[in-house]
Amino acid sequence: MNNSKIKGEITELKVLGILLNELDNENYDIYRPIMDIKGIDLIIRKLINKKSYYLELQIKSRSSEAKYPYRFADLKVEERDNYYFIFYTENNNEEKMWLVPSTEIKFVGNQNKTGKNKGKYNIEDCQKECNKYEVKMNELSEKINDIFEKLSRNNM
Repeated sequence: MNNSKIKGEITELKVLGILLNELDNENYDIYRPIMDIKGIDLIIRKLINKKSYYLELQIKSRSSEAKYPYRFADLKVEERDNYYFIFYTENNNEEKMWLVPSTEIKFVGNQNKTGKNKGKYNIEDCQKECNKYEVKMNELSEKINDIFEKLSRNNM
């Protein structure tokens, strides 16, 4: 496993730990796919009024050693109301995280028009482009809960 894969795995486990620690375990179930082949790192299920709702998360990370710590490239995006990206970066010992709906990636990034990554998206500077989606680590579970409330209202 290369260094970036290990760091990505560490970030996924960090996010998983936050959610396991902060979400009400009686109403939430968190699943981790055995393999990331569909662009989903975590699946969260919440029971609301005896109905199950699911949230899919793709976690992307950049480390302080990265030349461009706020750049997230080659993003394969399927737009769905319950599919979100978590972008995480460390820069000079400062952690930053953004929770971006898949339906908004086209507004914060640029789609590749040609080449081997045609159709995929790049976010050149998430700190700038994703600013309104920034979330503090200790507020992640609150934001996740807000998403579930929105999903349940939309499906009534």
